[in-house]
Amino acid sequence: MDYSNTAQPPVVEGNNQQWATEGFFGRFNYDYAGKYLFEANLRYDGTSRYQANNRWNLFPSFSAGWNIAKESFWVPLQKEVNELKIRGSYGELGNQNTSNWYPTYQTMPISSASGAWLINNQEPNIAWAPGLISSDLTWERVKTWDAGIDLGALNNRLTASYDYYIRYTNDMVGPAPELPITLGTDVPSENNTNLKTSGFELNVGWRDHLENGFNYSINLLLSDSKTFITKYPNPTGDLSTYRAGEQLGEIWGYQTIGIAQTQAQMDSHLASLPNGGQSSIGSNWAAGDIMYADLNHDGKIDDGAYTLADHGDLKIIGNNTPRYNFGINLAPIGKGLTSGHSFKEL
Repeated sequence: MDYSNTAQPPVVEGNNQQWATEGFFGRFNYDYAGKYLFEANLRYDGTSRYQANNRWNLFPSFSAGWNIAKESFWVPLQKEVNELKIRGSYGELGNQNTSNWYPTYQTMPISSASGAWLINNQEPNIAWAPGLISSDLTWERVKTWDAGIDLGALNNRLTASYDYYIRYTNDMVGPAPELPITLGTDVPSENNTNLKTSGFELNVGWRDHLENGFNYSINLLLSDSKTFITKYPNPTGDLSTYRAGEQLGEIWGYQTIGIAQTQAQMDSHLASLPNGGQSSIGSNWAAGDIMYADLNHDGKIDDGAYTLADHGDLKIIGNNTPRYNFGINLAPIGKGLTSGHSFKEL
């Protein structure tokens, strides 16, 4: 087909969806008679996603444990409690998997045959200025402190472990901070957010066998955690984005008084709100509708400036973060064990 008299949009192909990581790591272990345990790890990782001066980071981790059940003074109790270990650890990890493959580089957007004005009866190709970027973006750092205890009793038929942890997520790439509209473009993302998560995990297991040789196990798991924002640049306290002190998952809403049973009851409620009633959140209020509480006593129901200092009649009414996750696992583990076998070896 002859395209000589037909305008053809230019085609440019290519991609930047290639990236690389490189790392060096070392490990040191110490074990004295199975009683005193220590481990140290060091990682030095680099990624191609960031500028050269922010490309590499060191991530250490350490752990130590004391197996009390191996001590001589525990011998009289070993038949009942054959394992008792307390342990603690600290570790750091890095995250470089941002939503943008190369967030510190910007390309000029282009679009072929999509101009708003015709030139020579053709839609022209267009290009526009890219948004701002932060050249200082770097790794997100996750620091975790953990303390735990492991228990084995009755020849390890009964086992349990408990962990309490505190995790700090520092330099997280959070929402772009609010800047004056005179900036004229979108605000760039930055490593501007810190989180603190605390929680626990409990695991209890039972393994045994029946007289017919059938062996089984039961495991129960319970966990819980809460996460708070510890740092974010939100000087106005805007509730539509992160703010320092916020618990993730907070739900802001209006406090209800009840449902109007009659039109007279609704009219009486609206009359008690002389400065606007509930008009900011709806209209045509009638019997069967919800009546809301005027928490700030300003004669109307609204969300104020929607900031922490002025949130009108809003309040925290709940949280959408799941709490107290649990699980139960029941499983057969085969036949053939006798009462003389150690379940620790399963």
